[in-house]
Amino acid sequence: MPDRGRNMRGDAVRPILEMQHRWVEALVNADTAALDALLVDSYVDTDESGSRFDKPGILAALKSGDLKLTSITLLQTDVHRYGDAAVLTGASAQTGAFQGQPIAPKILFTATLVFQNGRWKAVAAHRTAIGDY
Repeated sequence: MPDRGRNMRGDAVRPILEMQHRWVEALVNADTAALDALLVDSYVDTDESGSRFDKPGILAALKSGDLKLTSITLLQTDVHRYGDAAVLTGASAQTGAFQGQPIAPKILFTATLVFQNGRWKAVAAHRTAIGDY
């Protein structure tokens, strides 16, 4: 049975949630240097439309302005920790555009993290567009 964020001791969850907040901040600020440090080199992202991007693709989309996130509000995050791996599940509200088209205003997400060299890093993320949450 995984440890869940709501049931885990704060000191076990805090570094994971802090990493998630740095990740969100880096996306909104198009801070590719911060994202480079937060994502493993083999990172894979699956967006709301089912398109997949690797780490270089995400960084390039932010640098070029093809991906512009103006806000991300985390509505819920549950942390499921398995030793040096963790899975985040939750929901968020977001505004922005990808290649000039508005992104889904609300999503459910799943993100896989690993603890490497003393830091939590993202391995993969998947988002699904939803209606009201």
